[in-house]
Amino acid sequence: MQINLDHNKKYLLACSYGPDSMALFSLLLKGNYNFAVAHINYGLRGEESEKETNDLALYCKEHNIAFFAKRVNGKKIKGNFQNEARKVRYEFFEEIIKEHDLDALLTAHHADDVIETYLMQQNSKRETFYYGIREEIVLNNSLVIRPLLNYYKNDLVFYCVEHKVPFAVDSSNLELTYTRNKIRHNLVKKMSVEQKDKLLLDIKGRNKDLKAMTNKLELLLENSTISITEFIKLNNREQQHLLYMLFHNKGIADKFSKGRNNQIKDVVLSDKNSAMIKVIDSYYLVKYEDKFSLININNYQPYKYIVETPETIKTPQFVAFFGKNNVFPNIPASEYPLTIATQGKNQKYKIKGYEKTINRLFIDMKMPRHYRLIWPVVTNKNGEVIYVPRYRANYISKATDLFKIYIK
Repeated sequence: MQINLDHNKKYLLACSYGPDSMALFSLLLKGNYNFAVAHINYGLRGEESEKETNDLALYCKEHNIAFFAKRVNGKKIKGNFQNEARKVRYEFFEEIIKEHDLDALLTAHHADDVIETYLMQQNSKRETFYYGIREEIVLNNSLVIRPLLNYYKNDLVFYCVEHKVPFAVDSSNLELTYTRNKIRHNLVKKMSVEQKDKLLLDIKGRNKDLKAMTNKLELLLENSTISITEFIKLNNREQQHLLYMLFHNKGIADKFSKGRNNQIKDVVLSDKNSAMIKVIDSYYLVKYEDKFSLININNYQPYKYIVETPETIKTPQFVAFFGKNNVFPNIPASEYPLTIATQGKNQKYKIKGYEKTINRLFIDMKMPRHYRLIWPVVTNKNGEVIYVPRYRANYISKATDLFKIYIK
């Protein structure tokens, strides 16, 4: 058994004192790699937990390896314990990596973990970009490397026994409280090596297909906006994965579900030319001009700016060029100070002798609903609307525009 890492790098080994991480500990020692050890004690198993922490600390001292330990009151962790405990772990690892200028985190995930993760993914039916476990990934701004993915659990236990590497078996891993433990004991442990080998080969093939599909769909996800015409051409599997990619681009991949997939498709594929509906928290689906996207409504809040004299105004929402010689719409000095703000309730605008509400004007312009939330309206010192930038379909600001409006 061997690993292939960079001898010029400094690593942090995540070590529980179980056979997996202790086998990796031993392989790092034998390979003369530069590494430190990090360990978390959640205090859930009383003396058993304390003994493991103390034994690991002693083993590190005997081999002159830097040891970092953190004790956490696991009983105070609320919600999904495994998920929350994982967050605590990786935040601790990140602190050590930054403080001691280390290059990467090493974890002892193995081939059985790959199979377990894959079966959990199949069980949950959640979307993903990768089946099983990647050999390398960036988590919490740190590179995570898993050098043991080609070995099974039994290989690692046998290695520890054969080379007299100390380890302990976490008794909580024998419990069937968690889904992973159920899959491990009821499915994976009952599989033969041949069955595991075949399944790993199938997983590899599925990842190849998944990557090809993702690459194809990325071409349709321009600026997190999707063409409805192109969306309709996709099959159901591709449509669902594309929507998952959209959620991922917005940083809410964990909020994607079959229900939200169906909710979005119902709106996108409906006869309505435009729509704006809440999907989750502050995220809304917007449908307009044969395309759709997700927006964060927090980026579409009302605003108000006062312009005392003609000048160029730069704000997070727009740039307005109020220059000399009445470059901006013929606004005499007597109209100042001006106010540039989002539309007010029942606000009206006179155009060629006709009076319209601003909202009606936006509708007549065929302006998308989310644009209406932040489109600037200019009023004079008396509160009268004197200018509204014109909207054009598929809006992109031009170099000649006196108002350049930013749509997020």
